[in-house]
Amino acid sequence: MAYQESIQRKIRFSIVSFTAVVSVFLISLLVIYAWVIEDNIFNRLVSEEAASIQQHYQKTGEVTSPRIPFMTMYGGWSELPESVQMLRQQSPNRIEFPLNDGGAIHVTEIQLGNATYLLAANVSSYEISKDYLPKLIPWIVLILLCTVLSALMLARYLARQVVQPLQHIASRVVNQQSNQPLQFTQPFANDEIGYLAQTISSSFNRLQEALQREADFSRDISHELRTPVAVLKLVAGRLNSTVPLDDNSINRVKSAIFEVEQSLVVLLALSREESVEAQTLSLLQEVEHCVINHFSLSSRDDVELNIAIAHTYQIYCNRNLLHILLNNLLDNVVNHASKVALTIALVDDRLVFSNPVNTLPSEDVLSPQIKGQHSDGLGQGLHLVKRICETCGWSVEVAAKQGEFILAIQLK
Repeated sequence: MAYQESIQRKIRFSIVSFTAVVSVFLISLLVIYAWVIEDNIFNRLVSEEAASIQQHYQKTGEVTSPRIPFMTMYGGWSELPESVQMLRQQSPNRIEFPLNDGGAIHVTEIQLGNATYLLAANVSSYEISKDYLPKLIPWIVLILLCTVLSALMLARYLARQVVQPLQHIASRVVNQQSNQPLQFTQPFANDEIGYLAQTISSSFNRLQEALQREADFSRDISHELRTPVAVLKLVAGRLNSTVPLDDNSINRVKSAIFEVEQSLVVLLALSREESVEAQTLSLLQEVEHCVINHFSLSSRDDVELNIAIAHTYQIYCNRNLLHILLNNLLDNVVNHASKVALTIALVDDRLVFSNPVNTLPSEDVLSPQIKGQHSDGLGQGLHLVKRICETCGWSVEVAAKQGEFILAIQLK
């Protein structure tokens, strides 16, 4: 994948450029420091010799010659070269003066009685910095190149450790297919980049799941509610006529309203993000909770209920979806069983619901709009149960034999 600007190139350029600039600055600073030290050594030698001459004059009254061979006493500035005199006029406090032959002298004034003398040190033969600088330049360049190469290696290492993981993340996000979860092929260190990759993957996948739930909800609303809405429109059309509604039409209206309400509860639950949040639950406690709080079941006296679930069995799922599933199955028994009798048993990891029926279904009741021959419903209840099981990652199957309807959910 090509970028108009590369972070890796920017890091290499920035580190190498910074290293080169700092190295040149430090080398220049060292060269200047060497020159300053050398000049100050000459200035100190001149000052010490001037002090020695003054002390000798104070003791003997005689003007003595300098002890150091490259120093000379002058009676005034007029005895020095014209170039030195001109520089002296431009800068009266100057100490070092260049000569026409490329050398330099260091001059200081000495007050001996009423006369002023000049002590000048011609240091042209003793300035080693100018002589050794050409010899040091190759070594300076070599050190500079080594430093820049080291910086380049460091930049490549940082680019490999920092930029390449970021480029991998960017490449995976750009090339990610919209219907697939985002997963990274290479592991990341447990640092800021690893946290960033985990956050991007989690956010991307949650967004994909939200979009998929939105698409499923839009499709399900159109698919699941079309039949009950058609029934309500049909009956509503008859309300405009003079023919009163018969009991069958009233029951169909009630059944359609119930199916709409039931479908909306399930579809809205499946469309919410909270539906993907799972927790560990006691299966027996959740089943007992739904049985006790089921209005139609608790209001009847002819209920036969048998629950065979170990109290230690736990299930990992969303509590709201589990309650909706159990309530749908309890509604199915109350509304469609030959008598309100239900057995709920846990066999290994299979949760089995069985109840008696007068007529065994001949079609797949888990499909939408499939119902029993004598059912007043619209055939949506068990299909919604199947949808919930698919969301929770369970498989569901039905069977009918010897006047008994059996629905089994494979939990694990």
